[in-house]
Amino acid sequence: AGQEDYDRLRPLSYSDANVVLICFDVTDPSSYNNVLTKWYPEVNHFCKGIPVLLVGCKTDLRRDRAALRKLQEGRLESVSHHQAKAMARQVHAVSYLECSARYQENVSGIFTEACSAALSAARRSQRRRRPKRGCVL
Repeated sequence: AGQEDYDRLRPLSYSDANVVLICFDVTDPSSYNNVLTKWYPEVNHFCKGIPVLLVGCKTDLRRDRAALRKLQEGRLESVSHHQAKAMARQVHAVSYLECSARYQENVSGIFTEACSAALSAARRSQRRRRPKRGCVL
């Protein structure tokens, strides 16, 4: 029941969004699949026209023996950079980035990219709203 309540409340947080980060665990194929089946449809519905960044998280686990062993036991593989780039194109993300919060790898880069995407979108939107000026003689 808790998840259902959260699913109903979550869209309220989208109203003032300037950028959306869709994140997934690179060592969890179901997390990756949820990008297309759950998160992209929701973001596309509630945040039309807002820039999206796709973020692969926990990249340090690609080198972690225990995590790799667990994947192999389930006959699974971690999500490759190439697969994730393809997903980014599919969900019309402005970019695909990876990070490891555990080792602070590229975390600040993701926030820099998010700010840049939001500012670029705001500038484009502002240019479109400017009235066309005609020449009067």
